[in-house]
Amino acid sequence: SHSPKTSSKIQFQLPFPSIMVALTKSTTQFLAWTASKGIETPLDLNERSDGSRYTTAKVDLDNTSDILQIPISACITSDSLDGLAERLAYERKLESKSEFAPYMDVLPTLEGGDNPYLATLPRFWESTRLERVADSGQLERRMMNDERKDLDQWALACVDSRANFLGDGRYAMTPFLDMINHDASIQTRARIEEDKGFAGSGDILQLQSGKNYVKGSEVFISYGNLSNLDTLVDYGFVSDTNPCNVETIAVRMMGQQPFTLTVYPDGSVDAGSKATLRYNLATPEELEIFSTIEKGTGLGILAKPLSDKNELDVQSFIASTIDEALYETKAGAAETKDDALINMYLSARQKQFELAIERITHKFPGIEY
Repeated sequence: SHSPKTSSKIQFQLPFPSIMVALTKSTTQFLAWTASKGIETPLDLNERSDGSRYTTAKVDLDNTSDILQIPISACITSDSLDGLAERLAYERKLESKSEFAPYMDVLPTLEGGDNPYLATLPRFWESTRLERVADSGQLERRMMNDERKDLDQWALACVDSRANFLGDGRYAMTPFLDMINHDASIQTRARIEEDKGFAGSGDILQLQSGKNYVKGSEVFISYGNLSNLDTLVDYGFVSDTNPCNVETIAVRMMGQQPFTLTVYPDGSVDAGSKATLRYNLATPEELEIFSTIEKGTGLGILAKPLSDKNELDVQSFIASTIDEALYETKAGAAETKDDALINMYLSARQKQFELAIERITHKFPGIEY
């Protein structure tokens, strides 16, 4: 879930985006530094009045155009994301002595000022704001899972929201790449051109657009197949038309192992949950099938309905579980109209759950839940 990202406020979820402004001194110095490092791009870097940045095409680009060429030597790299956070914190301490100083100066801060503001990330929210996220604890569980108290929190937030994987086992903070915004529908392609020796400048990371752009239009890349939870936690934004969004519900049944039920963008439910429920809700007779089967092949039986009655019980359980989560999410969305980010996150979750229930009731007319 770690991909390049411009740390952005929520300007593109609101009806009136903040306006383009003249480049700040730090951004102008950063661009001069990228040129000195051999970074080449047919993109312009722009700034909005809220401090966020975005890129536009200087010329018409087709879907095979290279939109960025960056020598790996111009990146901050490490073999792990933790190592990268430590390296970034170290470079920041060096201040003007760091060879990456102009890049450090345009990274988002915890204090605000000219640069994008990391406080848009849920990890820096006040507890009163977090409590308004009525998603059955999905966000809270994820944040607890991701928490790393032993690392510099500014550096970790920068790495989580901006680092990319190089494909050779290393992770990188890649200047300029992390200023390009995300669009899940784009097939971005990256490759590393290896240095052939001679007077080369070392390995070069090359990025292809994957889409046609006319001169002056904003250019996007895909950070990967990320759910709204992924983008909210690591980047501080969500989309109401995310083709990769999945929503989860933690399920606890008396005397059984807890499991997670996943709802996909088309309203379908993950096969693992259905298999678990077929087993958990089976009658002793239905369970006897398992004892007559060779060890190791038993779970395959659960990929299909065990019986009409068992399947109805399973679908009814799924529908009522989703309906319960939907009730909470809907109420939460209604109460957060004054918080565009939380509201969009909950509204997208609500839509996906409604689609799931619609799908079940269409396939099983008259089902009770």
